[in-house]
Amino acid sequence: MKKKLLILLGLFFYLSLYSQDSLLVAEKKLNQYWVDTLYTQIDFSYTNKSTNNYVLWIEKADVSSLSESEKIKNYFFVRKGDFSLMGLIWDGNVGSFTPDLFYTFMKIIKPKEQFVVSIIAKGNVCSQSEKISLLEKQIQIVESEKIRGFTVDHLTDFFNYKANNITVLYEWFNM
Repeated sequence: MKKKLLILLGLFFYLSLYSQDSLLVAEKKLNQYWVDTLYTQIDFSYTNKSTNNYVLWIEKADVSSLSESEKIKNYFFVRKGDFSLMGLIWDGNVGSFTPDLFYTFMKIIKPKEQFVVSIIAKGNVCSQSEKISLLEKQIQIVESEKIRGFTVDHLTDFFNYKANNITVLYEWFNM
């Protein structure tokens, strides 16, 4: 029994040491308030406790059936009209930029930074709601190194959403 406990403690210590570089803490909180009717604010908070940069974006529809590489390709490399997001980033000649929430929005979460996605839904939403699990699947986060050709520098910083939070209405999603 003692030997098993020591082995488990050793394994835990080993995992703790090697998981610190990919530690992104995700939390969700619900708050409610009245404005002629009941509203629920769902806060998804992401804290980067690692030494890596993470990139967050929000999908309009559920993409949970796609692999991580397919999600990255679809969001950053597939053309949406005349451009792709990576095409804009690599261009270097973009004079001004206002992100489109579901097509060109991205937030780089650097080490020791936190970002909060607040979603406002009409009515009562409980913490175990299907709405919440669907919304969680639409917020995508990957380590920046997993995006081919993406480096955190002055070019990507120009396209990086500057605030530490964003508020989105629930009805904007394809549910």
